[in-house]
Amino acid sequence: MRSALHCLLLFSALWTLSFCGTRQFHVVNTDKNWVDAQKYCRENFTDLATIDSQEEMNIVKAALKGMTGDFWIGLKEIPGQVPRSWMWSDGSIFSYTSWSSGQPDNNVGDNCVTAKSDFGFSWNDLRCYWTKNFVCYKEIPLVLIKEEKTWREALRYCRENHVDLVSVHTEGIQEWVQIALNYASTENLWIGLRHTCTLSFWFWVIGESVCYQNWAPGNGTGEEDCSEVERSGAVQSGSKQWISLPETQTLNFICSTV
Repeated sequence: MRSALHCLLLFSALWTLSFCGTRQFHVVNTDKNWVDAQKYCRENFTDLATIDSQEEMNIVKAALKGMTGDFWIGLKEIPGQVPRSWMWSDGSIFSYTSWSSGQPDNNVGDNCVTAKSDFGFSWNDLRCYWTKNFVCYKEIPLVLIKEEKTWREALRYCRENHVDLVSVHTEGIQEWVQIALNYASTENLWIGLRHTCTLSFWFWVIGESVCYQNWAPGNGTGEEDCSEVERSGAVQSGSKQWISLPETQTLNFICSTV
């Protein structure tokens, strides 16, 4: 299962699963031709959208929900190839497709690809000089560590070897964390969510308050049991939601690398 992983590396010696290119998608509501859209995405994000799985296509559709028209993505025809061939703007291998019925149908000319609302945001090929809104992506490098550590040990590991325990402060990052659960060797995964018994609130270890929330029922919103140890946040394999656990439990965990 390729899932929504742009680059998947498994280092068995370290039990580390590296998501070295998970993508967060951004819709830009400005009309540009494909080349200018590509330039804009590269200057402000990572590149025009690369979509290499159904999971990623679903995320793009969710981002475009309620919008109408054509939206450039990072797919462009390689000129002069027989049969017709396509390439992603960022150089990713072209394997997954989401063409609308009868597409691609523009057999002559410089062809680039849009997600078209009339086609349920499946793909349509157009001349690259047309001006359209477009979808960019930004990489969110995450690393799943398949070692079992307490929350404090996991925090120390991430800060010594990467950047920090992951902060799940957007729905997009939550999507990637849920994918990581498919590869974990423990039922739950530590994330960078921490409770302070002294002040009685939850916070992200990068210093942000908890605005976006995805708590499982009965977790995170009531009074925590501080009688023995501090509580920390994990993602539950079944519900994919956050749960409150004693920090002394040993789990796999996710580090951020930027």
